[in-house]
Amino acid sequence: MRETGKTDGTLPAAAAYIEDMAAKREITIGFFDSGTGGLSVLAEFLKHSSFARAIYLGDNENAPYGNRSRRELVSLARAGAERLAAAGADIVVFACGTISTNALEAVKTASDLPVFGVFPPAERCVLSGKRTAVFATPRTVQRLSGTGADVFALPDLAGEIERCAPHVGKVCVKNHLPQTAGDYGAVVLGCTHYALVAEQFAEIFPSAEIVWGGQDTARAVNSFLNGVYGKKEGKDPLCGADYGAFRKKSDHFCPKKTGGLTTFADFSEKISKPSEKSACFCDFFGKKVFFIGNAAELNFRTFVYFSQKYGLQ
Repeated sequence: MRETGKTDGTLPAAAAYIEDMAAKREITIGFFDSGTGGLSVLAEFLKHSSFARAIYLGDNENAPYGNRSRRELVSLARAGAERLAAAGADIVVFACGTISTNALEAVKTASDLPVFGVFPPAERCVLSGKRTAVFATPRTVQRLSGTGADVFALPDLAGEIERCAPHVGKVCVKNHLPQTAGDYGAVVLGCTHYALVAEQFAEIFPSAEIVWGGQDTARAVNSFLNGVYGKKEGKDPLCGADYGAFRKKSDHFCPKKTGGLTTFADFSEKISKPSEKSACFCDFFGKKVFFIGNAAELNFRTFVYFSQKYGLQ
């Protein structure tokens, strides 16, 4: 990881690193997902966030992540964050619901970079008074008890989306839904892969609002960057430039803490290292986007397909 020093041995050293970010103003955000699902998060950031470059790393060879153990997920997430840091990322976004709900806190406490995750906004929908259904991977579902929503595990949908990439429109979501699913006022997509086929959920649940966590994460990162630039320019920042302080104010985007792990399976060699041979480059919304890793071309083609289908270009 990038050398920036530490404050208390657990949180990133905000002072020097944040000042460096504020001075350069050309932020590079790295996105990590188990495969193609994080492309939906990348699209949200390209549309609604201010930064210069994006780096996308998909671990397609190890996808899907939804049935892996938490120990495996933490190791995979740490390796992905390290790859993105080595490629030049200033901020890391885990564009994967399973990683975010199971591994984010473990990676955050050991990372020199600001790290954000994507979380299903289930509680917000329930508090709005809507009958809410959450569809997610088995590992994510285990972390969503007590939200007040009806939670359903879809163990094979993310895998089918991966197999159909780049033509994710060939996926049939209805084949994966339980027959017990009824009428809802809100349907929460707890896996970023599902956002690639959100229109099918809308057709199946015509009365429901289809929501997921990508926009929340984009707003959280925007708030963080507003704090960075606000401090540099002498303004009253929205959430403060100190990353440690920001973490305390961003609990809505973080899962509840769990006990630490004592050992980690070593997946560092399984996530492809960035190289010129495995990189694709393009421009979207005036931002430079680099796709790296062994599946760079597949993720690039899938993103182009997704962008054209939903008129994002």
